[in-house]
Amino acid sequence: MSQSFEQYFAQGEEEKKKLSQKERKNLKLREKIEEMEDIVTRMEKEGKTSEDYQSINELIQSIEELFEEKERNYEAEVKTIVANLEQALEKGASKIIVARALVGIGTKESMALRERLLEEVRLLEERGDKDAAKDLKVSIACGLAGVGTKEAMELRERLLEKGVDNEYVAWGLAGVGTKEAMELRKRLLEKGVDKDYVAWGLAGVGTKEAMELRKRLLEKGVDKKHVAEGLAGVGTKEAMELRKRLLEEGVDKKYVAWGLAGVGTKEAMELRERLLEKGVDKEYVACGLAGVGTKEAMELRERLLEKGADKNDVAWGLAGVGTKEAMELRERLLEKGADKDYVAWGLAGVNTEEAEEFRKKYFADDPNLFARSYMTIWVLYNAVVCRYGYEK
Repeated sequence: MSQSFEQYFAQGEEEKKKLSQKERKNLKLREKIEEMEDIVTRMEKEGKTSEDYQSINELIQSIEELFEEKERNYEAEVKTIVANLEQALEKGASKIIVARALVGIGTKESMALRERLLEEVRLLEERGDKDAAKDLKVSIACGLAGVGTKEAMELRERLLEKGVDNEYVAWGLAGVGTKEAMELRKRLLEKGVDKDYVAWGLAGVGTKEAMELRKRLLEKGVDKKHVAEGLAGVGTKEAMELRKRLLEEGVDKKYVAWGLAGVGTKEAMELRERLLEKGVDKEYVACGLAGVGTKEAMELRERLLEKGADKNDVAWGLAGVGTKEAMELRERLLEKGADKDYVAWGLAGVNTEEAEEFRKKYFADDPNLFARSYMTIWVLYNAVVCRYGYEK
């Protein structure tokens, strides 16, 4: 079998820096073709079965979908997001929500908006409203998840100077695996930062350096469940082996299910099935499907709903998935009474024309709800589903 998309991202920083959307698509295509070759080889050795033919037909369909898949225009997406957040602010949206909703975006305009929010921090401090100022600074730090640009790293340093707790800066490094980000994590650990936040803040980072850091954190007594959660968005062989080890060491299965967000490999789907068989709550599996829009994932969502999974958790677990089927499911969930907050959070990372129309249709009358639709409620998931090319 070839490397999965997540496995490719476990390679060194220099090897992955130039990965374009076209190369990602080619990598997925190669994976599907080699999977088909494996099935054909097995059929020649062990005989043909109806399941094999079904698998081949499904792979052919997947390949056709890849050829039809349009490359995302990140520049246009983030331009729309920032403009919409500016409008939401003008209409009275919470500055805290807007700060967090800038997740994954590192444009000049987004950084300028963050600076305006920092100015608001200064005004709050002058008025003596220290709690509100602290909350806004924390939100700015968390809203930098998925952004590894030079400007973002400099802003993190300034936030530390302004007294933002080390933990929130570590948390807001989620999705960023650059050399500079790894060095900052090291410095924060040397300063005594809570190791749990560093473990969480490794979500979406599957490099060799990140996996080694997870190992060191475990050796130093970090809570294992946070390592499991912080594996979100990482589907490498090493990450799957670590999940297995954590389960064997007694980590609650729900945290492993949560930490499978953004991983749609065959191995990950099989692990979800085993977790369900062992009694993990359906809601955790539903949430942990965030960022996975495969046919198998959509079918699992339907099965979970049939078995009584909470509609809100299924809605939230649609974050990062913008397929036709996902949009139709959101409509159905709303019709069946799903909470708009969860549907909004579950629209994070989806910025298609259909998604923007959906926002206008259901959230336009509520600036806070509209702004929330560009982020999930959890920094870890933000780093996995709100990725627009500014991670490095």
